[in-house]
Amino acid sequence: MAKEIVALSADEKKLFIEIARVMSAYEEDVAKKWEALVKVRIGLKKSDRAIKNFREAVWLFLTSLSDGEFDAYFKRIEEKGADFAKTKEQYENLILSFYLYEEATFRFLQEYFAGRIHIVLTSLDYLYHNVIAILARAYFRELERDREKFITILAHDLRNTLMGIMGFSNIIIEDIQKGQMSKEEEMTFLTAINSNAKRMQNLIDSMLNYGKLKSGKFEPNITDFDLLEVTRNVALALLPEANKYNASIRINGHDWSDMPAQPSIMISADKGLIIRAVGNYISNAVKYAKKVVSLSVEQREEDILISVTDDGPGISPSDINLIFEDYYQAKGGKPGTGLGLPSVRMIAGLHSGKAWVESNLGAGSTFFLRLPKKVQR
Repeated sequence: MAKEIVALSADEKKLFIEIARVMSAYEEDVAKKWEALVKVRIGLKKSDRAIKNFREAVWLFLTSLSDGEFDAYFKRIEEKGADFAKTKEQYENLILSFYLYEEATFRFLQEYFAGRIHIVLTSLDYLYHNVIAILARAYFRELERDREKFITILAHDLRNTLMGIMGFSNIIIEDIQKGQMSKEEEMTFLTAINSNAKRMQNLIDSMLNYGKLKSGKFEPNITDFDLLEVTRNVALALLPEANKYNASIRINGHDWSDMPAQPSIMISADKGLIIRAVGNYISNAVKYAKKVVSLSVEQREEDILISVTDDGPGISPSDINLIFEDYYQAKGGKPGTGLGLPSVRMIAGLHSGKAWVESNLGAGSTFFLRLPKKVQR
């Protein structure tokens, strides 16, 4: 059973019961003031998950502590912890929300506890420290589970790929020793070995590149280049992959066969990182597309917007806010390391840009990458 981490005295527990009963009468007034503070300080909307999560935590505070059920309160916070703080951003916003709640309640607390306000605020700080510590424990436990899942997936993929290489090479060795292999069969097996080796290389490269971005020490190499030409080349390189899934790739509304000449779209950015980001988007899209993946590069007044749209099954509301998080894989999703979309998010951040997705379940998805025209060198 979850217990408080910072020890609470009997007097503090008695005071919390009194505070909870008093604040129950002001719940709606406090909620309105708190939501206004959150909107200004954090930039969250009323519909955002962090606000809903925090209001649930407050409800636990008011209903559990007013009856003196401290163990039940901390237990429910721990049980809900992974949902309250599913991502790093949600976790950080939730912690800030606790302090904004204290600010929102100050006037009401001061009015009722005029002679004891200092004691009340100090005691509430102890309570918040307990809740934050419990949430942190739940968050990092969930993060560790995600890492273990990623390592398992990566090890499984590498093992399967290596087994393919070993299997095909053993066939070649045995048949050559017996003198039973034709040149055509030899080429078939060597091609399979080469394909598996490339897959292994891609898995390792994906992990290493992600590690560089995650370290926070990566310095982008900013150069000037034609973004439209680069994205076209990325799409061309991924056409064979799209063909495997029976999908085509269109660029700015055109197929390869009728691609008209278009003016350059110049940008100052890290060319290698942009190639990786666009490639990750397209690779992800072709896995889910029924027939078509559409790549769009739009030059706007102050920035450039890249979008990749598929006509696949779409993304469920429960997954859409999580797919850019480290190691995350949607339920029923296609196999992968869970590093592609988080890498795009970090690449966008390195360019002072933004990566996001819009999707309707059953109606496909569009992944966006907004980039400034010039990034400081």
